[in-house]
Amino acid sequence: MSSRTLIKGQSGLTHHSWISHKSQRGQLAVITGLAAMPLAMIVAITVEMAALTAERGRMQSAVDAAALAGARQASLSVASASVTNYAVSFASQQVVDLAPRMRISFTATQSVNNTVQVNGTANRDSFFGNLVPPGGFTIRVSATADALNQQPLCVLGLRDRNKQSSIWVSGSGQIQASNCLVHANGTIRSTELGRVTAGAISARVRAFGTGFSPSVNTGAMIIQNPFQGRQIIAKSECQKEQGEDEVTYAGTSNVTLPAGVHTQRVSVADQAKLTLGRGDHFFCDGLEIKDEGSLRGEDVALLFERGSLIAEDEAMLDLTGRTTGAWAGFLIAADFSNQSDMVISSPNVNKLLGAIYLSNANLNIDTAGMVAEDSRWSVVIAQNVNLSGNSRLVINSNYAGSGVPVPVGAGNNTGPQQSGARLRQ
Repeated sequence: MSSRTLIKGQSGLTHHSWISHKSQRGQLAVITGLAAMPLAMIVAITVEMAALTAERGRMQSAVDAAALAGARQASLSVASASVTNYAVSFASQQVVDLAPRMRISFTATQSVNNTVQVNGTANRDSFFGNLVPPGGFTIRVSATADALNQQPLCVLGLRDRNKQSSIWVSGSGQIQASNCLVHANGTIRSTELGRVTAGAISARVRAFGTGFSPSVNTGAMIIQNPFQGRQIIAKSECQKEQGEDEVTYAGTSNVTLPAGVHTQRVSVADQAKLTLGRGDHFFCDGLEIKDEGSLRGEDVALLFERGSLIAEDEAMLDLTGRTTGAWAGFLIAADFSNQSDMVISSPNVNKLLGAIYLSNANLNIDTAGMVAEDSRWSVVIAQNVNLSGNSRLVINSNYAGSGVPVPVGAGNNTGPQQSGARLRQ
């Protein structure tokens, strides 16, 4: 009996021993739980701080990119307010995915020498209801970029509708503007063998095609019309009724047309030669040069109330813009109400020295030759600039010594703008 009792005692637990063992296990669980709490906090803090470091990196990258983008835009002859707004918007787009968990704000400033600084602040919740640290985590970042390499504005497509091209080069057409800026307020497009070569190329919306050198800076800001407000002031004379609809110079005639208001449409045909006298020429109903006719003029401005300039067939043009007066620097300009396109389809349009300004009309070039290659400088600002066929528009930028001043807002007369940017270390 005692033997069985001894064996039973060796092979099992007494009631007292079982309770003691259970108590020990419970104490161990409590101790383990208490030990796990700081470990979990350490893990949570480590994860949170790693996320905070990554977010700080994202914020810094955002202001770096925005400062560079702003400095590039500052170089493209745009107003300071537009540059800073663009930089702020650009930075915000870089961290849009962080916005749901952070309160983010950016500011930007532009100095007189086109240095752009972008500052960013982000606030996010911290531990224990923002008690540690008080008010949550705050990230502050800053970046400064300088604009580089002067790029005068020489071709501007004003049309700013998203789905329409401001500049379109098709066929084998080319724009050659090697030392200046070609900018589209909408889309710039090259199709077939069309090419655009420039010191810098930018577009607000998109670039279609591959014929661009250098590559297009897309997402750029709108460049405001630098000649906004320019008006043709011969309206009253142009509204007078005339007995003739057109005056034509034909055959082999050689005529000099004095500056002033030309109320009838002017046509030059056959082998006639028309020379424009020095001064401002107001055309009430357009000017057409065709066949083998020629048009020459120095120190002239061709101002179109209605109609436009058309050069076709084998017509020859040799024109130099105004050197003085209200229209100094301009060669061709159309009233805002004038939607008549300027058309060049002749291969003999050699010199167009000065600014061509079609505020609400297009420049259409479709020829087998070069256009404006003999000009020391040219500036084209139009709703649309369209090249097709084998045409080649040559935009030179030899502003010094031309005798024709560059109008304020174009060419090299846009202040200390530059293109390209570098981030300060």
